[in-house]
Amino acid sequence: MSDFKGDLRKGTKTRNYIAGLTTGYVFMFANVLVGLWMTPFTLRFLDREQYAIFTMSGDVLMWLTLLDLGISAGLRVQAAQLMGRPDPERLNRLASTAFFAQNFVGLAVLVVGSGLSIGFPRFFNIRPDLQYDAMMLMVLMVVGAAASLAMQTFSALLIAKQQIHVDNFIGMLNIVIRTVLTVVLLEAGWGLYSLVTANLAAKGISLALASVRTFRLLPELQIRYRHASWETMRGLAHLGVWFSLGSLAGLAISSLDRLVTAKVVSVDMVTTLTLTGRLYALSGGLLYQITETARPMLGQMIGANRMSDALRSYRHLFAISTGAAIVAAASMWAGNGSFVSRWVGPANYGGVWLDLALAFNVILNYWVLPNRAILSANLTVRSQTLVRIVEGAFNLVLSVVLGKIYGVLGVIAATGIAGLCTSMWYLPLLTARMFQRPFARFLWEDASPSLALLASMMVIAPAVRHIAMNIGGYEGAAAGVILTGACGGVLLWFIVLDKPVRARILGILGQITQRARAQLTGASQ
Repeated sequence: MSDFKGDLRKGTKTRNYIAGLTTGYVFMFANVLVGLWMTPFTLRFLDREQYAIFTMSGDVLMWLTLLDLGISAGLRVQAAQLMGRPDPERLNRLASTAFFAQNFVGLAVLVVGSGLSIGFPRFFNIRPDLQYDAMMLMVLMVVGAAASLAMQTFSALLIAKQQIHVDNFIGMLNIVIRTVLTVVLLEAGWGLYSLVTANLAAKGISLALASVRTFRLLPELQIRYRHASWETMRGLAHLGVWFSLGSLAGLAISSLDRLVTAKVVSVDMVTTLTLTGRLYALSGGLLYQITETARPMLGQMIGANRMSDALRSYRHLFAISTGAAIVAAASMWAGNGSFVSRWVGPANYGGVWLDLALAFNVILNYWVLPNRAILSANLTVRSQTLVRIVEGAFNLVLSVVLGKIYGVLGVIAATGIAGLCTSMWYLPLLTARMFQRPFARFLWEDASPSLALLASMMVIAPAVRHIAMNIGGYEGAAAGVILTGACGGVLLWFIVLDKPVRARILGILGQITQRARAQLTGASQ
């Protein structure tokens, strides 16, 4: 017990949050840069349908991860609350139960995934000469997914311990290994197999490092079969099933667009959708760090019954996350047309309306992330999962209907419409009830500054986009993103962020600067 308390005294939650956020941004920027460079490089070796096969196989694989039954998510939340009131004995029971359960899940993924691999090429009407390669690609990816699920306990514990920066460093190493191997194998003529082989190798090394690091950070941690219990498993499963159902709904909301496009429109149109939306997906990863890094901190606050601190942190997260999403989406939209046309050619750009629909979906998605973070930290999972299931089902039906009428634009528009009708208002309602606040006032206090920012950006972004398209190429893209981002950043600072939030951000930046100076001074000495 003393080791746990001593560890909590060594580093504050704020310091761990800063470390997780900064390394998360370094990791995501590295991922963005590598992804932007690797896409045209990969397209030199693969045709549009081969690239679509790799993209769709990843989407199908995400559905297999649902066999986890939310064990990892439940472990992260419950372990984070235990870190707020240290209990090594209970932590060992949780970790051991999760570890052995996830090994069983890994075996189930192998069995189910092997069956899906056989039917994958025919379901999507892949051309005959690529059907065998598509099947083998799925088999290899299933093996990687099974191994990852079996070892997910260690990554979950790192996150619960607010050691997200460790997870991020491991992720950076993963990028380096995967990129180098992909380039070498593509040049050697391995084709589609280059991508999956590189992923497998990088994933294996990352999993090994995560397990070693977890035991070093938690010296009292013991993964033993005798610690596992059915009672603990029932507790994990009861919470985890709802996390799993929420993930199912999340997949229906976020990733079915490509699968529906392949089935309703065409397989090669998946490439157009993926490449037109690539900048939004990469920037979305940067935005995701804001709330995801805060989840363990929120869980620890609630575990210690510090609800006023949790409410204040939620308010700050909502202002920063939503405001940043609006600025990022407007900036990407202003430069995306010029960028994609120069990056992978005009034939791979989906047009201004598809571009706009993707931008609005970014805003809608990140609008509810702070609500999901604080509700999950409070173990309020069932209610938010039910509404996301409704949203996912509505999104699927609407995507098929609108996709048949309007093509890929209808598929993407369906996601935004479904969100507006469900989660956009219901999750804030759950959050207001959690903090015992009147819903209308609570929602207005959250939303009004962000809506003012959105109205301003709807005037600025089209004007800047016109300028960017006239310039064209990477120069036009840079002009669109930088000019819109600069205007949006100023408006975000003065319209959305109040004085306490601005003061907290300046304080965090000051701590980062001081730590950087101290490290530089120590290195010079």
